[in-house]
Amino acid sequence: MRKGMTAKLNIDKCFTSASGGKRQFPAGTRFDDERGIFCTYRPLTEREVAEWYESPASKGMTSSGETKLPPTCVRVEVHANDTFTVLRGRCTVWLGYRKTGGMTEVRVSSSAEKTYIKRDMVIPA
Repeated sequence: MRKGMTAKLNIDKCFTSASGGKRQFPAGTRFDDERGIFCTYRPLTEREVAEWYESPASKGMTSSGETKLPPTCVRVEVHANDTFTVLRGRCTVWLGYRKTGGMTEVRVSSSAEKTYIKRDMVIPA
């Protein structure tokens, strides 16, 4: 994958045999697999983190008595028929509290949202 290329999901690696792929078990939930949805993730923006701090969800303590930490990434649902524009062919990204390598940064054509997908999960369109 190179920057500027058009790509799509590799159906064989993303979905189970019941949904047209070759996986034995779903990559996410069975419900998403049956609907043809593949879940990807992207880091939160500074604006989204600031909004979380202002929301009621950030107030108070956890069940163990510690302050709540903000979420670090957001789930982005990608449909099996979506196409992408590759923004970065090879990259690493902080998802959760760890660095994840082997990723591709793409822009989903249907929603214009940027997200990260494992490189082996996408193929040229």
